[in-house]
Amino acid sequence: MLAKITIALYILCCLPALVLSQENNLPANYFSSPVDFKMALSGTFGELRTNHFHSGIDIKTFGGIGKPLRAVADGFVSRIAVTPGGFGKAVYIEHPNGYTSVYAHCNAFSKKMAAWVKAEQYRLESFDVNLFPEKDQFVVKKGEIIAYSGNSGSSMGPHLHFEIRKTAGQIPVNPLLFDFHVKDFIRPKVIGLKIFPANEYSLINGKNEISSPPLAGWGPEYRIKSGDTLSLSGEFYFGLNTYDQLNDSDNKNGVFSIAFYIDSNLVFSQAMDEFNFSESRFVNSLIDYSGFINQQTRYQKTYIQPNNRLSIYDHVEGNGIFSFLDGDFHTLKYVVKDASGNESILTFTIQAVPPQFRNVLANKSDTEEKQIFRWDQDNVFETSDFKLFVPKGALYDTINFSYSRKADAEKGFYAPLHKVHNPGTAIHTNCTLSILPDSLPEIFKSKALIVEVNKTLTPVGGEWFGEYLQAKIRNFGNYSVTIDTIAPEIKPLNISPGKNITDLQSIRMAITDKLSGIASYKAKLNGNWLLMEWDPKNNLLVYWIDEHMQAGINDFYLEVADALGNVSEYQAQLER
Repeated sequence: MLAKITIALYILCCLPALVLSQENNLPANYFSSPVDFKMALSGTFGELRTNHFHSGIDIKTFGGIGKPLRAVADGFVSRIAVTPGGFGKAVYIEHPNGYTSVYAHCNAFSKKMAAWVKAEQYRLESFDVNLFPEKDQFVVKKGEIIAYSGNSGSSMGPHLHFEIRKTAGQIPVNPLLFDFHVKDFIRPKVIGLKIFPANEYSLINGKNEISSPPLAGWGPEYRIKSGDTLSLSGEFYFGLNTYDQLNDSDNKNGVFSIAFYIDSNLVFSQAMDEFNFSESRFVNSLIDYSGFINQQTRYQKTYIQPNNRLSIYDHVEGNGIFSFLDGDFHTLKYVVKDASGNESILTFTIQAVPPQFRNVLANKSDTEEKQIFRWDQDNVFETSDFKLFVPKGALYDTINFSYSRKADAEKGFYAPLHKVHNPGTAIHTNCTLSILPDSLPEIFKSKALIVEVNKTLTPVGGEWFGEYLQAKIRNFGNYSVTIDTIAPEIKPLNISPGKNITDLQSIRMAITDKLSGIASYKAKLNGNWLLMEWDPKNNLLVYWIDEHMQAGINDFYLEVADALGNVSEYQAQLER
């Protein structure tokens, strides 16, 4: 009997994915698991990340590195990439059914692939490579080991980032819509509701301000904790803070779909079945970006801003802004689902209040200069020592741009502090910022850069155009000019001049830079280029000792440069 119950539960677990697969005309029973162990997830497809959507699923390796990764179907290796950040070491396999599978953050490739990649790195004299093998070079069979799990690139812990893409266009598709067996009996959690006035005439309980009533709930049903009926008069849009959890994992993951109803009528819905990489940064328009910057919370809005190009919306009425003026009571409902079909529901009641005559809100007096910036045209703002160009399409919506400056430069700065609008307003594409320094000695001109000034300094860079230092920015904030004259620091971790390294498996060097950042490094052994793996998150360079290290005395040399051309060198004779 117990065996029958277990089988029944397993079928129920897999059934939603099979149903979704059939509804989306996706191949069923085609792909096998990329790992030999139970699949437990630390990240789901479409999850909201900083400036992007998560394009795959993160499969836990339970802290382990070096676990076999297997081809999920027959095919050929179409691409192998090695980068210091991003996916790190990654393998791409093209399958005959029109899909490509991706395996990222690997520790190592299979023996044959690893040898070819290493040869290409030496040929190109670059650790960072993007390679496209011939179709018949690495033909793989379903279940064949193609790599080993790791923590390379921008990974913050050992895991496998796994993707399924449509080969044509490289469009990521939610892997949980295929029949990968991931146990999930847990409903999404609803943790916050926001109600946004759409203009200065909209009132929530008599006030023109964002409302975030506390929620309560258990199981599938959520409600406003107080049980009160909210009074709404005017136009509003809504935002929901929600996450999903899966069995065998404590991670707070992304949900699959959100639907919003007014009096049982569907007025808004979105689903994370697929998206184009070109859409990914539009995540900043999906969420309440100001709330994310200021409170580190992500509320997904119903409002579709004019320059929001996301394709994840299935049904939207009135651009996601809804009018409440008829004097009636209305039932509003959110339905949130995960990819396994588990759902949670938030229901609350509002009373629509007819408009009342009142004074228009007065603009607060301040010292900021203001100018209308339209999202659908180029915008320029200039002062005697500052210029900003915001191109068409850089904004998600038209804004009332604000600017102010702190005239007295702080110690270490060579320009006023320019307060450029509000960091809580998102920018989609690069804008051009130009600053005229006011006290920069000529001798330091080649070492000058623009920085964003918060609690710490974030380097932006810059090039000289006449007397102005110019750089590209992708967020509003506080900017000024400083200099970087300090070379990177090189710290040997396991070698020293004259050391016998016979018992070492690798040479490890820590490299850091205090401001402009590491721009390049070059290692040589006995005068020849040497492959060292660069791990920026740990400030680590590693050479795995191989045939390039000869018996006897070897000359090791390392040069590291930052973005302003400051250079440090290290050299040592090593005995083997």
